[in-house]
Amino acid sequence: MTGAGRAILDPATGRALAHVPDTSGPGVADAVARAASAFHDGWADTSPAHRSGHLRELAGLLRDDRDALAALEQGNAGKPTARAVGEVEFAAQVVDWFAAAARYPVGETYPAGPGMRTYTDRVPVGVCAAIAPNNYPLLLAVWKIAAALAYGNTVVVKPAPETPLSTRRLVERAAGVLPAGVLTAVYGGADTGRLLCDHPDIGMVSFTGSTAAGRDVARRCADGLKPVSLELGGKSPVVVFRDADLDEAARAVVTGFTGNTGQVCVAGTRLMVDRAVHAEFVGRVAELAAALRVGLPQDPATDLGPLISRAAVDRAAEVVDEAENRGAKAIVPPGRSGIRHELGGGFFVNPVILDGPPSDSRAWREEIFAPVLSVAAFDTDAEALALAHDTAYGLSASVWTSDAHRAERFGRALRAGMVWVNTWGDTEESVSVSGLGQSGYGRELGIHAVEGYTRPRAVWVAHRARG
Repeated sequence: MTGAGRAILDPATGRALAHVPDTSGPGVADAVARAASAFHDGWADTSPAHRSGHLRELAGLLRDDRDALAALEQGNAGKPTARAVGEVEFAAQVVDWFAAAARYPVGETYPAGPGMRTYTDRVPVGVCAAIAPNNYPLLLAVWKIAAALAYGNTVVVKPAPETPLSTRRLVERAAGVLPAGVLTAVYGGADTGRLLCDHPDIGMVSFTGSTAAGRDVARRCADGLKPVSLELGGKSPVVVFRDADLDEAARAVVTGFTGNTGQVCVAGTRLMVDRAVHAEFVGRVAELAAALRVGLPQDPATDLGPLISRAAVDRAAEVVDEAENRGAKAIVPPGRSGIRHELGGGFFVNPVILDGPPSDSRAWREEIFAPVLSVAAFDTDAEALALAHDTAYGLSASVWTSDAHRAERFGRALRAGMVWVNTWGDTEESVSVSGLGQSGYGRELGIHAVEGYTRPRAVWVAHRARG
């Protein structure tokens, strides 16, 4: 029940690591059937304590298997060692949190007349399709899996076609701690995802990926009236005022646009800086970015590993070239001629700062998923806010200022699902995150995740005395 599939590449070398066949239509149907059977045969009715125990075992499995999973993330996604290990550890923390959340009380009771009790509770939606991206293959799959299982659902997970190896290992190992069918996996590209969206026994779809793909997911799920959770693209603003701690802000800006080699949905890729400190601040950012080492993921000194594919490198180069041709000043590390970084046969890039790209350029408007920062100067608070909002996305935003009043006022005005004030990128498993606008809807992590993986139900119970 498999299709042709594809070679799975090491992005640091361009060499094949494995071949993973696509799951065929009958294979997808079988995975959904097994998940549905597990849901109806008992998982949905197990006690919260029972589900919590299974999730704690799953968290333990992640910790015990940390090094093997991190090695797969390193080889298949090009992640430097420390980053790969940290993501597996974070995944285990997320599972621990949802193991506890499974036991949190939900629902309300309402005043009722004599002989009547009225309350609400929450029930699981059924079989959840979890469609994960290639930038955080294991971690974002686990965000979805842990929340769905905690609230009594079963899961069919589909990793990105480029990065299935860590998720495949997790699902195989999880068979030893979870009941049969509770967690299954399918493999392949968009066609496999569409089969999941179209399947009548899928109760909801949680998708992380591009906005274009998210629209397709939403359209398909609308036909079956399936709820969806969409965590989509971003083009996030970072606003730096002249009174900010410029050294701290510069460090955060560099982390914001180069972290995970720029392959981050919340990446701060649009910098708005007060004109009074524009030249000074851009210089600081450029100096810090130039000090980052592009290298092999196995090298402890590496800061930036490869992009996920040759196509990703080509697209980033096209965007940079277009911006330069239209008047932007491209700042690259000394001794390097452009964004392409030649290292063996891998898909490496240099960090690039584009100062002054046109507001209608791809560099300013599109999510690039590479370490490319677009810069604009502003003179007033109103202009800064207008520049920040000059995007269809609304995933995250950051503002830097020492003025407490401005920080509160500007932070409240920013239209984004995640707002950081004098910081960037903070994420905790206990805090729910989401986007606005073209960045999607639904919640990941935290207590609000219950809203996506359950449905509220009203219950009236009559207690009538027998005559």
